[in-house]
Amino acid sequence: MKTLSPDENAGNGDDLSGLQQQVERLESQLEKEREKHNHEMKRGLEAFQRLQREGSGEKKDRHLISIDGHDLSPHQRVAIFVDVQNMYYAARNIFQSKLEFSKLLRHLLRGRVLARAMAYIVERPGMEQDKFIEVLRRNGYEVRKRVVGDRNDSTNRGDWNIGITLDVLSLSSKIDVAILVTGDGDFVPLVDRLSMEGVRVEIASFRETTSSDLLHTADQMHFLDERVLLTGTHFQPAEEQEEEHEKELVPPRARKPLRRARGPVEEDFDDEEDED
Repeated sequence: MKTLSPDENAGNGDDLSGLQQQVERLESQLEKEREKHNHEMKRGLEAFQRLQREGSGEKKDRHLISIDGHDLSPHQRVAIFVDVQNMYYAARNIFQSKLEFSKLLRHLLRGRVLARAMAYIVERPGMEQDKFIEVLRRNGYEVRKRVVGDRNDSTNRGDWNIGITLDVLSLSSKIDVAILVTGDGDFVPLVDRLSMEGVRVEIASFRETTSSDLLHTADQMHFLDERVLLTGTHFQPAEEQEEEHEKELVPPRARKPLRRARGPVEEDFDDEEDED
């Protein structure tokens, strides 16, 4: 075995010094890599937190706030059923005005998916409703019309309660929300049945003409007001206003048959004929 002299061992100091420098360089590189890693981790965490905030915002955007403060999903399939006669007389008696059906549809839908919009009208002898029906159809409504004759029996009723009920039940499996535009308390059993089937039921009507039983049975109430009415004075010509004022002083049985038979559409679209 070769032995090193003290002079030869003295040369190992340079080797140790070089090794120490190499270790220091490695430690410096390691520190730089650690700083780079920490910087990238920080950026990744910031990006993740930003995505979380954006995702939270999108989640909120997936819900619409109704007029009563409830969260409504824009994916809800909504069917709207309008009892035209009921709502016409309510608007006339309370506001001396008329419903604007295009506003009504937007007001109730509130960004949700419209599955069906159905309007139910009654036609009596001598009434011309073609213009009114065309207006409804242009605004997205399907029209159901019932012609009422002169008979005064149970088969000749001037309401659509049974027809509306049958239509709602036939569509209940295809929709998430049924909106009944009426204040008639006769629809309470229908609301109970729909609730049992998991269908959300909303009622739209004027507060003054809404049955209290119907109000408390529904999942949500939309109390209608001037926002869904025609602006300005659109109810009837001045001559008819005077006639209406006089008629209020006469008992119902003494009213003229022609006035008693008039429906919402005649007053909506045939005012020019009345003035002649």
